[in-house]
Order: sequence, then structure tokens, then C-alpha cells
Amino acid sequence: MSTADAQSSDETEVPSGPLRVPEDCWMVGYRNPDALLQCNTYIRTFRQFGGARNVCIDPGSPFDFDVIQSNIQQVCGGMSEVHGMTINHQDPDVAGNSQRFCVGNPDIEMLVSQDVWRLLQHMQLTPGSLRLSSGRTTSITTQQPFQYVPTPFCHFRGAMALYDPEHRILYSGDLFGGLNRPGQVHLLATDEDWRGIAQFHQIYMPSREVLRYAVREIMNLRPRVEIIAPQHGHVITGDLVGAFLERMHELPVGLDLLSEEWDAENLGGYTRIIQALVDVASDEQGPMNILGRLKAQEFSDELQGLLEFTEGSVKVVREGYSALAKTFARLTNGESPDYIRILRDTVLDESDTCGLPVPPVVSALVEGGDV
Repeated sequence: MSTADAQSSDETEVPSGPLRVPEDCWMVGYRNPDALLQCNTYIRTFRQFGGARNVCIDPGSPFDFDVIQSNIQQVCGGMSEVHGMTINHQDPDVAGNSQRFCVGNPDIEMLVSQDVWRLLQHMQLTPGSLRLSSGRTTSITTQQPFQYVPTPFCHFRGAMALYDPEHRILYSGDLFGGLNRPGQVHLLATDEDWRGIAQFHQIYMPSREVLRYAVREIMNLRPRVEIIAPQHGHVITGDLVGAFLERMHELPVGLDLLSEEWDAENLGGYTRIIQALVDVASDEQGPMNILGRLKAQEFSDELQGLLEFTEGSVKVVREGYSALAKTFARLTNGESPDYIRILRDTVLDESDTCGLPVPPVVSALVEGGDV
């Protein structure tokens, strides 16, 4: 059983086995060095009732089940010893293993929000018992050693974080989840990991006001949160908890990225990203070919109205976020996976440097599939 937190961002070994967060809490998911989106499943052992009660937080993806099952065997003796299961929301990377936990222990108690259960029930789950939370933060009771913390629209209406005041851990679901670079699968976050967190939220979260509501709810918790354990990416500890909460409060995401004011402020950054993309593509296929594809009139994506061309240079004149998405789509259409990887990595690197979000057309390739 491993207790390594593998917090260095310069990976030499891939963390494996159960990874201890604090005492009685383990991350039992698979750290996949080839994936840019890690899925975290946690086992928390509560000992308040004179015995050990093992609760799974977010049962995870079916892709990872064999690893999860093996790690649970090491932590608590097997699936039959998992007594409870909480699910932040119904996405398959979060809830895909739910029925396997029900089969592993037919008496398992499932704890979800009413909004999540409305959709989750269509998976024909068979928990031994079901507890539905309300849409408000709950208090600690003698039989419930944690708090439900609703985080509506982060990114689902019924998303529900779980606060464990004994160890001051917030199990936050997709909130504070993040993308990682291939091989960068250390468990504990570093300051450099904020970039992947920001990109993930700018892809999946609907608006900054939604995030601000969730941040306020988290900052009102007592005792104060000391660890944030999201369903994707890295576990946030120490001074980074406060720092990342502050950054999240100010992060433009989703609908914010479509506003005219934000767009005007970031045209220069998107010009830099698109120029770098065009330069790399030109090195691979020749500048005449690339500029010809971008200037072509037969497409219906309206890219021509977003870019200006002067002597081989490209300038974004409006809607930089959309312009990058459409440029990337044109340059990768029908191309090989290796070529797409080169362009994708260029977008990620330049977006990191400029502090700007990655459009969904790039994120679809980031998460997997053919590339």
C-alpha cells in the first residue's frame, strides 16, 4: 500500500496503489500518465460510531474499475466493506461504477442530491438504501459526520460537494478539477497546476457568478477548509487552498468569455496564439497551403470576418475565442492524429503563456479519442 503523494511536477515514477490524502482518506483511482484528465475516487473511513464505516466519494469511470477495486481491497478489505457511496453528479466519469458498488455490497447506502438522482436512477441502480440531500448546506449530526454543500451549476444543477470537518477536506466534484499534462499525475497540486484548473473550468463551467456562489459557500464553512479533493486532477492543500479560492472567484468562464468587453481585452492574446498556430502549421505543410485554407470562402464558419491577413501575418479583429476555435478546426480537419497533436500542443502552450482559455474544439481532443 502506497502512502506517496507524488507531489513533484517533474514525474520520474507514476504513483500507484492507494494514495493517502490525510489519515483515513485514500485516493483509490488510477493515475493515468497517458491521459490529460485524471479521475479521482476516494475512500474515507469514519470511526465515530465505534467501528469503521467506509464511504466512497465518486465511484469513478468504468475504465478505471479494476484499479479502483484492487486499491479498495488494500485499503479496507474489498468492495463488500464499502458501506456508503456519495456521487457529486451523474456524469459517467463520476458515477459510471455506481452499480458495481451496489453489487459489491447490496446493503450500500447511496447519498446524492435530488436533482442528481432524477437522472441517475435511469442507470437502474440497486443501492440497499437511498438518502437524498436537499438543496441547502446541512449540519453535522451524530449519524452524519459530514456536510452536504450544494454547488449548483458547477457544472450540473444538482452538483453537491461533501465537507468532512474532522479532516477539513472538501470533496468538491468537478469544482477545482483540472487538466494535466501527460505524465504530470502527481497527487498534490502545485501552483503550476492552476493553469490546468483554469482551463478545465473555462471549458465546462457556465459563468463566473456560478463559481462565485460556490466559492462563498466554501469560504463560509467552519472549521475552514484545509484540503480540496476534486474529482479530476490534483488535491489542493496548504496555502494553495486560499490562493485558488481567490483566483476561482475572479475567473471568467463559459458565458463570460463571449462578452464584448472581455473579447476586446484579449484580442492581442488570441492573435498571438493563432499566429503561433499558423507558424507551426506552415512549417509542417507550407505557408501558401495554410493561408489558402484560412482564406478559403467555401466554408460556412464565418472565419473570414474574424481575421485579417497582412504579409503572412494574422490578426484577430473580433471574437478571439471563437476565431481560435474556427482556425483550429479548419487546420485540423481531415488531418492525421500526429499532426493534430502538434497543433493541439501549440494551442495549449500558447494559451498557458497568455492565460487564455482553450476552446471546446481543442478540449475534445485533449480528453482522448483518436489523439
